[in-house]
Amino acid sequence: MITKHKIKLFIATLSLPLLWTPIGVAADALALLERMQSAVYDLDYTGQLVYSKGDELSTYRITHQAGQEQESVVRLNQGDGERGNPVESFSLSKFGNPYASGTDAYSFDLGGLTRVAEHDCQVVVVRPKDKMRYLQRYCIEPRTGMLLKYSLMDREQQVLEQLMFTQLSMDINTNLVPNEALNLASAAVMPRPVAAVDKPIARAAKTHPAPATEEVEAAIDPNHIGDWRFENLPAGFKVVKVIPQAANNNVHQIVLSDGVAAVSVFIASATAAKNIDQLSYANGATHILGLELAGHMITFVGEVPESTLQAIQKGLRYVAR
Repeated sequence: MITKHKIKLFIATLSLPLLWTPIGVAADALALLERMQSAVYDLDYTGQLVYSKGDELSTYRITHQAGQEQESVVRLNQGDGERGNPVESFSLSKFGNPYASGTDAYSFDLGGLTRVAEHDCQVVVVRPKDKMRYLQRYCIEPRTGMLLKYSLMDREQQVLEQLMFTQLSMDINTNLVPNEALNLASAAVMPRPVAAVDKPIARAAKTHPAPATEEVEAAIDPNHIGDWRFENLPAGFKVVKVIPQAANNNVHQIVLSDGVAAVSVFIASATAAKNIDQLSYANGATHILGLELAGHMITFVGEVPESTLQAIQKGLRYVAR
């Protein structure tokens, strides 16, 4: 028998917010992230943005010509002891997530449309499924895929890192923009296959770039690299790239990613590890953990919670024979 109480309960249930993301919405969010990945390389743009990380707030003027690998970036506000307008290493390309579509560690959702720097902006939310990573929120120009605003937050909704354009002009070639993307209600276009993305793979990896000629793909066993093995990695993380040591130093780099976040592991020679104590450092979302292991100095760097670096460190094994 259906009572009035059951009917009221059923109506109340319908009014609750949905806790799952429809497949189509997630696909559109991923497609827009894929488009953003190439937009910062393929577009002509010039503008001014503010960027905050930790306690530091910076203002940049940024200019890019389509087809060029790097932007021209000048920091406008100066810190103590700075002179002139030095060229910065800051780059919009580090905010891309080329492996996002291959991860199950996050849910992807489309938010509303808003305006940033006089441009329409589609919100994309990348929400972690556990405590081992951060929430990321993008606002992307739907027609071009240009990133206009970004924030990274911890589980307490505290903003750890943020950027936003205050001025931006783009040279938009509508012949290159699919008709479907011109409709703001359908903001995304079909993504390129993940394997075809040849841009920098991760934000942490961009912190310490190496010449492209030194980059090699990980071995067949992605978590066993040379004399080192990773065991019991946090869910979703795996080795995605190995950068061997250069001729002029004794450090090589291993990059792990969950598809969105990345951790770089730097392994120095035994001589560099002498008299080195364990260190721990944080700046905004970036955490650094350093320690001596098996006669080597190991440094972990990533925009992930400190507990994530600790979990990766506990699973690292020296297996040389």
